Amino acid sequence: MKKTYFNLFFVSSLFLIGCKSLMSPKETDFSPSVSLDELAVSKSELKIDFDGSSLKDEFARDAEALIKAKEANLSSYYQNYLDSLKLKLKDSGSIKIKGYEDFLVNLLSDQIKNDTIYLANLVTKTESKGTPLSFQYSALKNDNLYFEIECLKNNSLSELIYGGIDIEFVEGAEIRYQYFDLKKSDRIKGSFKVLEDNPIIFNITKRGFTKGALKVKVKKTLGSNLIVEKVTDSIEETQMVVKEVSDTLYHLVDEKQYILASVLDITNVHQLKIPLIVDDLDNLLGWGYWVGLSSSDAVEYSRLYELEFEDPLKLFAKSELLKTSSSFTLPKTFDENLRIDFKKNSDDNLSLNSTDTYSFYRSDSLSNEFKGELKITNLSKLYDYMITLKMVGVNVVKSKVEQEETNYMLNEFINISVVK
Repeated sequence: MKKTYFNLFFVSSLFLIGCKSLMSPKETDFSPSVSLDELAVSKSELKIDFDGSSLKDEFARDAEALIKAKEANLSSYYQNYLDSLKLKLKDSGSIKIKGYEDFLVNLLSDQIKNDTIYLANLVTKTESKGTPLSFQYSALKNDNLYFEIECLKNNSLSELIYGGIDIEFVEGAEIRYQYFDLKKSDRIKGSFKVLEDNPIIFNITKRGFTKGALKVKVKKTLGSNLIVEKVTDSIEETQMVVKEVSDTLYHLVDEKQYILASVLDITNVHQLKIPLIVDDLDNLLGWGYWVGLSSSDAVEYSRLYELEFEDPLKLFAKSELLKTSSSFTLPKTFDENLRIDFKKNSDDNLSLNSTDTYSFYRSDSLSNEFKGELKITNLSKLYDYMITLKMVGVNVVKSKVEQEETNYMLNEFINISVVK
């Protein structure tokens, strides 16, 4: 029994010593290939599949699919557009595109050069008795023409007597290719470069009284480059627009008549003190007055009105404001018994053609409404006078009007043509 316990104890000791040796860092050359830090995953990289996150991913996938579909549609549109431009360029030799489509020039240049156009792929019967059968094809300079012709049918006796079928290609007045005596089952191939912008005539001639049959293939490759020219064109465009307009208006702001008594008449006044006020006019440009010193002045003013079809004081204000070459004068009487004084109460500027009985002042809306005081004194001891006073105010009135406006828009185009 003791021997058994001893054996168990010995085996356990050996096991513990082996495990300890495995755990001790005696092998200094060993280093782990992956550290625990590298195996760790950051919180930001952990994807927790909440309902909101799944919905967001679904929206992103739908948006991406929609964008790809739109891109495909756009690509298809431009390809169709490019094909139509290429076809028109081949047919007419020139096209016009918008300035912002300049990226199409390189695409057209790459596609139009060496592009193959099939002109004929047919089986045709010949004429007889030497009557030519002709076909015409359009071509431009430097195009390359390729043909392949096979004789499918020809009477053996006719071949023996009259020979085979004659073939020729003619450019302008020059024969570019000619082949005589093409017999049944014969096949020929050839090509040539077009020298100038000429139609190509393909002639088939069969002698004898019978007709033959040919299989004909004709194609060409475009060897031309493109001429690109940027041009600017103006396009007239008419539309209704709302504009702010300024009108200069002339207003009679005051119009009065007074009787100025003589000095000896103590029951009536022989001196007038008249305040000159211009109010209720926004955007004021100027103002003026006219004083008629007698009834004859008033009559002359009325006669002038009838001649000019407009108030004379307004005409005077207009000539002073616009500084016309010929000044406009108003009726004026000089009387030594009357004295006129004007005491100005503003910074307004007196015009050049003003007098003591009529004047015009340039002003603005910041000026005082009270322009000054006009004092008229009768010095006569015997005579009364009828005094007429008129005042004018000039201002700018702004309003909005709808009117037709024509504009010329500059558009840039690109003309593309095939080099001839």
